[in-house]
Amino acid sequence: MKKFLLIGILTVFSIGSFSQYTSPEDQLLSKKEQRRLAREHKLAEKHAEEEKNREITAYMVNDHRFILEADFISGRSGSRYPVNSTLNFILVDSTEAVIQLGSAYGIGYNGVGGITIEGSITKYELIEKQSKNAVSYSITLFVMSSLGTYDIQLWVSSSGNADATVRGNFSGSVTYSGKLVPLGQSRIYKGMSSS
Repeated sequence: MKKFLLIGILTVFSIGSFSQYTSPEDQLLSKKEQRRLAREHKLAEKHAEEEKNREITAYMVNDHRFILEADFISGRSGSRYPVNSTLNFILVDSTEAVIQLGSAYGIGYNGVGGITIEGSITKYELIEKQSKNAVSYSITLFVMSSLGTYDIQLWVSSSGNADATVRGNFSGSVTYSGKLVPLGQSRIYKGMSSS
C-alpha cells in the first residue's frame, strides 16, 4: 500500500515538472518584443474606447438627450473656476432643458447655493463638422422659461468634451466646460426650480 502511495505521489510531481519544460520555439518573447506588443495592445484599446465615445456622443446629440456636467465655469472675464459637476450642469431631455448653477457652500434660490432654471426648448439646431480624424458638433438651443429666454451655444468634440455658453435676458454670459453624459449615467443633483 505504501508503495502505491509513493508511486502516485512521484507520478504527480514528475508530471508537474515535465509540464514546465518548454521547447526553444515556445520560449517567451524578448523584453523588447513584449513592450512593443504591450504598446500595440494599449493603442488598440485606446482606439476602441475612442470609437465607443464617438458613437455614444453622436447618439446623444442626435437624440437630444444628454447632460453637460461642468467641471469648470467661466464668466465674462474668461477666468475659469473649478466647480462641483453634480451641482453645475445643463440638462437637455428632448423638448425640456434645465440650467443649474450651484455651490456646496451656500443655500441660494434652489437650495444648493445657486439657481435652477427649467424651461422648454424652442429651437435645437445641430451642425456636424467632419475633419480627418474626428467629428465635432455645434448645437444652438433656445430655452424658454418663466424667468426669460436663454440662448445656449454648445461645442462638443467627438470624445464627449463640451463647452456651453449661456446668455440670458441680461448682458453677460456663463460658460460651462465639462463632459457630455447620457441621462441614465449622470450623477447630478437637481435643486428646486427657481421658476
